[in-house]
Amino acid sequence: MSNVSMPVGREGTAADHPLEPRQAEAAVAREPAPPQASELPYRDLFLALAEELPDAVFTKDLQGRYTYINSAGARFLGLPVEKILGRRDLELMSPEEVQNTLEFDRQTLLAGRTLRAEMSEWMAGVQREWLSTKGILRGPDGQVMGLYGICRDVSAHRRTEAARNQSEVLFRAASTSSFDAFFIVREEPEGLRLMRLNSHAEALLGCAARAVEGRLLSDFPLLAFIAPLPLCQEVWRTGKPHDEELKQELPGRGRRWFRRQLNAVGDCMAILVRDVTEHRENELRLRLNERMAAVGMLAAGVAHEINNPLAFVLSNLHYIEKELRRLKLNQPDMGEMMEAITDARDGAERMRGIVQSLGAMSRGDSISTQPMDLHEMLDSAAQLTAERLRGRGQLVRVYGEVPLVLGNPVQLSQVFVNLLVNAAQALPPAGEGEVRLVTQLHSDTMVRVEVQDNGCGILPENLERIFDPFFTTKPVGEGTGLGLSISHDIIRGLGGELTVSSTPGVGTTLRVLLPVAPELADPEPVQDTVR
Repeated sequence: MSNVSMPVGREGTAADHPLEPRQAEAAVAREPAPPQASELPYRDLFLALAEELPDAVFTKDLQGRYTYINSAGARFLGLPVEKILGRRDLELMSPEEVQNTLEFDRQTLLAGRTLRAEMSEWMAGVQREWLSTKGILRGPDGQVMGLYGICRDVSAHRRTEAARNQSEVLFRAASTSSFDAFFIVREEPEGLRLMRLNSHAEALLGCAARAVEGRLLSDFPLLAFIAPLPLCQEVWRTGKPHDEELKQELPGRGRRWFRRQLNAVGDCMAILVRDVTEHRENELRLRLNERMAAVGMLAAGVAHEINNPLAFVLSNLHYIEKELRRLKLNQPDMGEMMEAITDARDGAERMRGIVQSLGAMSRGDSISTQPMDLHEMLDSAAQLTAERLRGRGQLVRVYGEVPLVLGNPVQLSQVFVNLLVNAAQALPPAGEGEVRLVTQLHSDTMVRVEVQDNGCGILPENLERIFDPFFTTKPVGEGTGLGLSISHDIIRGLGGELTVSSTPGVGTTLRVLLPVAPELADPEPVQDTVR
């Protein structure tokens, strides 16, 4: 005999205690039968649901009398339910207010089917926007008994939509009148997506807003600087606005300075980008003017300090020359010594001219000009720089037929000495370089001089700054950054022009345009020479 144990702590189930057949029949007889469809309380269910809806629900008979209306519909009419039932719209509203409602009722009855419309009408003194649905009520025999309606008040939605549209218009107007480029971006799995931008942002992107909004910022790689993804993620993470100034090279626009501000707004980022290039350039000009003023004061001091010793040098050279003539040395020795004294005197005179030029620059005096032989001045500059060129390459002169030019001998010598020194420094140290001095008539009123070298060349990003004061690419101690700047100012002051073209690894050409001396506009040309 087996032992049967019952679970402890719970009642047995039907499987544990099988019923006798007679008991099972009695249990089934006690279970209620499911109701038939006709017995379900549909009417009560409809009324309960209709009362809970925020929409107006109503029925009307063929005479337009309300046979049912829920609480929401009564509230829209501004009357209790009991004062609405059995009455027509004309009894509840003014003719002006009821006109659209009666027309929609008529169209529904004529169509014999459900119609939907969006309506705007006055009701109980309030203008409302409706989404209205009306259909036919039929009796058991299929005859039309009236109509039903469901009306949803979308006035608040329309006001919200209108306010949003107005905000959009105001945003467009405000952002368009702003001097800043304004962007709104949103982070998505693909990257940052442009949602909104103003006209200044359009100019920065080079595209119309309609063609840009909705696209990824990564589609515009040249402008990725406005919102780097790691920076945006940092602003979203910390919630702290970001504000900084940065420098950017833009194709066709060169070097620009921008002030960039980022503010997180939910899952979007509001970005303001202001072009502060003009402001920065003004600051740089101010600093430059201050430095140039200091240089001017230094030049005045140098001119004063050099002038007295220079007078001693010239005086002693004159004395030495006179004493040598008195000694009556043999001709070969006398010739060499006199040549040396002449060279020393020429150098001292040139120094005096530079000192006078420095003094004039510091005082702001006008520089005197005169007709001068360009080739003679170039030969003098070449002689002064010959030592710099020795061991690096050769100097080739290609002189064309040119008239006298109008200039200042000391200043032009200073310019071309500087250009030739720069050309020599750009040559490779192996001694295979070449510097060419080329002259030719540029026009009836201008002569062109080119200083060409086949040296290292100038990088494109440095070309636009090559004439900026104090800008230099030379190592510390080898250049002040003033040579080309001063040369540019001198040539411009003489009514000429100084330009540069360069290819890295190929060489550089500096072109100087100088005005033809007016009183000798058609002199006898100097013979072409190539040396």
